[in-house]
Amino acid sequence: MQSDQQRGPTIRLRDRLLPPVAVVVLISVIGTLGYYELGRDHGATLLDALYMTVITITTVGYGEIIRLDDMGRIFTMFISVTGIGAMFYSMSVIMDYLVATRLADPLGIRKMQHEIKRLENHILIAGLGRVGRQAVLELSDSGIPFVVIDPSLDAQAHAAQHGYLMIRGDASDDDVLESAGIRRAKGLIVTSGDDASNLYIVLSARVLNPKLFIVSRAVDEYSVPKMIRAGANRAISPYAIGGRRLAHLILSPTVVDFFDTVISRGDESINLEGIEIRSNSVMAGKSIGELRKQDHSGANILVILRGHQVTPNPEPELILSAGDQVLAMGTADQLSNLVRLLSDPVS
Repeated sequence: MQSDQQRGPTIRLRDRLLPPVAVVVLISVIGTLGYYELGRDHGATLLDALYMTVITITTVGYGEIIRLDDMGRIFTMFISVTGIGAMFYSMSVIMDYLVATRLADPLGIRKMQHEIKRLENHILIAGLGRVGRQAVLELSDSGIPFVVIDPSLDAQAHAAQHGYLMIRGDASDDDVLESAGIRRAKGLIVTSGDDASNLYIVLSARVLNPKLFIVSRAVDEYSVPKMIRAGANRAISPYAIGGRRLAHLILSPTVVDFFDTVISRGDESINLEGIEIRSNSVMAGKSIGELRKQDHSGANILVILRGHQVTPNPEPELILSAGDQVLAMGTADQLSNLVRLLSDPVS
């Protein structure tokens, strides 16, 4: 149900428009009946009378199709003055409402908040700096819904320019996280450039949503264990990853190029997907061989992750268990079909 504040502008517009619109309708009826009576002796129809009324009120004035005497001209002047006045007043009310609404909410914050309230299983991104913008680009290319949280005006302008849903505020504030829909969210990416801030954000988010998957940036590599203890599922240092990537580009550039391709969610040619086997999945307790018999997606199952155990090229006899992660490769459509198969609940 809408709040009184949300309904207020609509009610005010309706109340202000009701009198002039009623006058326009009344004048249209009077004009139609009047012109019909004036032109009845000359064979005028109701459509002719309505046409005369409309071109008079709208000031179009194509020409008289009903011959008017002095009484008819006086009647036309009455219709013109009252009808045109009421119509222009109605238009001014609508324009005033549109301008006032735009001035009251120039960045569309109310509309944005309404859209955020409808989101489910979305991703929160705390921080829209250099790292955060790269994360946002990946999520945007993937078509995954997300909400950005950042206190700076520059971030707000950047989000507005690109059409991102955003809440301006401190992500360590519980109220801000609640406004971003953290209880309905699927994941959180923390990208602040300060480890202390990241730690507070992770702690706050974990308390509000114990099931949330949290990935945090760690400026100092020694902060990674602290982020994990605070509640992050993963914590990474961009500098450490960047250094390893530079080394790998020298040692195995082809391998790096391949993985750049397969982890790009916006690329339709080939992707990698990690799919969790849930306890209610129809495939839980069944073998890889049975999965391959039922799977017509065309995706390739590369690895089964079970805790810290990695099983590449799984044998047909391997039994899938709840909690296993299936790492598969294929096109976006192929992977979507495989996800549906592995996510189907037991009937």
